[in-house]
Amino acid sequence: MFASREEAGQKLGVELLHYLKNPDVVVVGILRGGAVVARNLAKKLSVNWDVLGIKKIGAPFDPELAVGAVAPDGSVSVVREVKNAYQISDEYIEEARKHKFVELRRQLELVRGSLDYSNLENQIVVLTDDGVATGATVSAAVKFLRKKGVKQLVLAVPVISREAKEMIAPTVDELVALECPKEFFAVGEFYGNFDQVSDAEVKKMLMNRGTK
Repeated sequence: MFASREEAGQKLGVELLHYLKNPDVVVVGILRGGAVVARNLAKKLSVNWDVLGIKKIGAPFDPELAVGAVAPDGSVSVVREVKNAYQISDEYIEEARKHKFVELRRQLELVRGSLDYSNLENQIVVLTDDGVATGATVSAAVKFLRKKGVKQLVLAVPVISREAKEMIAPTVDELVALECPKEFFAVGEFYGNFDQVSDAEVKKMLMNRGTK
């Protein structure tokens, strides 16, 4: 259990001190909750940080059940197990992808001011989020970052489901998770404070990156 995303980021930093003050390291948090974790993790390591927008595609009968996710280049990552188990059509996923891609571009322009991620090329990227349930969002992020030519890709998260860990571990160079519980229902159950994070809050954090 973590008191907050801030605490989770600080605890992750303790496990990643081998990257302390490494100028080639950039911590990247998945919007929105992951931005808070990223900021505190980066502060602990004294390295730069950024955010990555990924939009989850929910199942038609349950928006919280991820069947896939969309990256900033419009590419989609599908959770085949969910798609097949609930017989979700390719047509549904494609229509949802188009809609989510428009939302994502708008969000990144607002929060980050750009959809350009060339700053991550040849960098050691420490990807983080406040937690990983199905792995759909992180899988989309990993594929996107690989295409951007990162030098090394580390996934560092406070909590991850066993199924997601098994799926994602082979796709990254290093995986650090503080908790990998046997029973996993929702990320929020592992936090004392799991309040929503707004785009405006993330934008403000990014604007204050250079200040102490």
